[in-house]
Amino acid sequence: MNLRLFIASAVVAVGVSAYAAIADYRVVPLPQSVTLAPEVSGCFILGSDTKVDAPKTLRREADFLRSYLGVLPKSGAKGVIELRLGLKSDNPEAYRITVAPKKIIVEGASAAGVFYGLQTLRKSLPVDISMPVEMPVGEIYDAPRFSYRGAHLDVVRHFFDVDEVKTFIDMLALHNINKFHWHLTDDQGWRVEIKKYPRLTEVGSKRPGTLIGRYGAGTEIDSIPVEGFYTQDQIRDIIKYASERHIEIIPEIDLPSHMMAALASYPELGCTGGPYEVLCTWAGYKDVLCPGKDKTMEFISDVLTEVMELFPSRFIHIGGDECPKDRWKECPDCQARIAELGIVATDEASAETQLQGYVTRYAADIAAKHGRSVIGWDEILECEDIPQDAVVMSWRGIDGAVKGTARNHRVIQTPNDYLYFDYYQSDNMDREPLAIGGYVPVERVYSFEPFSDGMSEAQQALVMGPQANLWTEYVPTFSHLQYMELPRMAALAEVQWTQPEQKNYHDFKCRMPRLIANYEREGYNYAHHIEDTDINYKADRSGGALEMSASVYPGSTVRYSLDGSVPGESSKVYARPLFLDQDCVVNAVSVGADGTMGTVQSDTLVITAPTFGEITLGYEPYSPFAFGGAEALVDGLIGNDNFRSGRWVGFLGDPCDATITFREPATVSQVTFKTCLVWPEGALEYRKAEVYGSADGETFELLATLDNPGQDPKQGNGAYLHKIDFDPVTLKALRVVITPCEPSGMWKRILFVDEISAK
Repeated sequence: MNLRLFIASAVVAVGVSAYAAIADYRVVPLPQSVTLAPEVSGCFILGSDTKVDAPKTLRREADFLRSYLGVLPKSGAKGVIELRLGLKSDNPEAYRITVAPKKIIVEGASAAGVFYGLQTLRKSLPVDISMPVEMPVGEIYDAPRFSYRGAHLDVVRHFFDVDEVKTFIDMLALHNINKFHWHLTDDQGWRVEIKKYPRLTEVGSKRPGTLIGRYGAGTEIDSIPVEGFYTQDQIRDIIKYASERHIEIIPEIDLPSHMMAALASYPELGCTGGPYEVLCTWAGYKDVLCPGKDKTMEFISDVLTEVMELFPSRFIHIGGDECPKDRWKECPDCQARIAELGIVATDEASAETQLQGYVTRYAADIAAKHGRSVIGWDEILECEDIPQDAVVMSWRGIDGAVKGTARNHRVIQTPNDYLYFDYYQSDNMDREPLAIGGYVPVERVYSFEPFSDGMSEAQQALVMGPQANLWTEYVPTFSHLQYMELPRMAALAEVQWTQPEQKNYHDFKCRMPRLIANYEREGYNYAHHIEDTDINYKADRSGGALEMSASVYPGSTVRYSLDGSVPGESSKVYARPLFLDQDCVVNAVSVGADGTMGTVQSDTLVITAPTFGEITLGYEPYSPFAFGGAEALVDGLIGNDNFRSGRWVGFLGDPCDATITFREPATVSQVTFKTCLVWPEGALEYRKAEVYGSADGETFELLATLDNPGQDPKQGNGAYLHKIDFDPVTLKALRVVITPCEPSGMWKRILFVDEISAK
């Protein structure tokens, strides 16, 4: 039975007024257990005369509870909410809520546990409380799955003031997130006051303008200055604000790369001596700190020391990503340092790569002297002999986490293809604010599993937890920041907190309306995509049709059309799955209770013999872009220009070698397939396509080939359809081999293929 209905029936069973506001304990993130007691007479009545009782050690938590409750109407029932410590649990953030007719007890294993219990109470209440709230009798027990539950914010590319940062912290608290990774320095600005180096903020905190449009599409810079930094007093204030909400702030000073703002301030720290400028664009730099100079190493020590005097966090993030070595190869000081250290190039790492390892160890030693450990992006694994206590933040997919745990390092999972919130939330990018690219909808965030396939139990024990990252190249305002975070942060919260066996995306969506009501009460801007309908398709091979089903958001209906027209008030209402056996364009839209229509979801279906066949692949897809796997190549759904939409399948270096056995023999004379080209991200075209046919499903003969004369750098990004014609032939099976191009100079060469059709 749906627990929401169960709560309602329980309340009626014990004689509570059907007109009262009723609490719902099924919040986001979902607690471990909710046990109701409908056999108990009565329920707790929450009103303005409810007393909050707490010891001095929980006075702050009591104040939070009072602020969350706001102004309540009188209830006439003098109940008590008691906050207490002493819960016996191995998890210090565990809590238990016991609801009785006259008293609610929120007991935590620590003050943090009590705080998270209060978040559950807060989110269980109706937002618009115009009458006393009736709290069903029962018990809630809860504890987080991971101790590290992180969210990252870049304040460099665009600056956010103290009040905005505090609001961001409030957003984290609402979602039970306890680590705030604060990215404070980069090429485009220096945002933290360092008293020993005042020019870092006098010069490095300012840039004259910003790139117009997406990087790679143009070079024009606007004339709108971007500047700002946090004084040390402001940082102390923000740290205190976060600490009161049981959130630890982890600062990031990105080194030895991403240091153009520092070099513009102190040119002597670079290999060439400058001049340098604070960057107005997002990449294209070669200049980094010069580790061959003693004054540079002194600078690193001084800056990290001041940062650690400010931030009490256990960890200090030192970056370590995307460090070009061009200057170091040419710099006499760097080469002298390599010789001094006795560094010798190996097959695994160049001398310059190992020089970066020296910088990493140096920074880690400074941190260790202050009782801290460092975190670095997964590139630090390319360096040899990094300190064993260094934590690896795996951002380029999950490979860094697998490799890091194999080397006995603790890791934080933050793969870009699941947890980068600067990516688009909709596969229709034309309807979205400008973003860096990619596609990470709420459902994809929700689907992430931090324990990667193939990890042993020992490796899993080294996974500290997951974190989502928001880089702000294309996020100029705080309202836009909230739009990119919410409601994806809610999906992140369940990945971080809720046990995997309890996770269910449909159920999550059913629990979201009350959390979204909290967003609206707090004035948070959020993306509405989760309120749109989700259309899903499944091949019914026995019946030779695609089964179309819709996931309906609570309180909404779905209207649809199959002829490509935009659904309106007269369109059909979805009531049950449909079975489609011919080409069509499906358009569907969610209609709210107030008649408001959401975004139209449009799918082009091409149904041919492969759609209902059995498909096998000769080479496995590249895991970050496997999406639906082999089935996605023949599911009847046509991919658009976004290769991260889930419609495409990516192959890294290997051909797409697909063998399709038809449901029944079919006569075909043409095979089509699509590829997706995105030059800046290494998504490339094919070099050759071969089509083989088999009349018996066992012996194959070459039917036709299609050659691509070469990779044209002038070819525009987008999805391309390719056709291979041949004489009609009746086949039982088809084999299509699509070989990728492999031009030099690309950091990755991925072939994206979609929808292999045969007519």
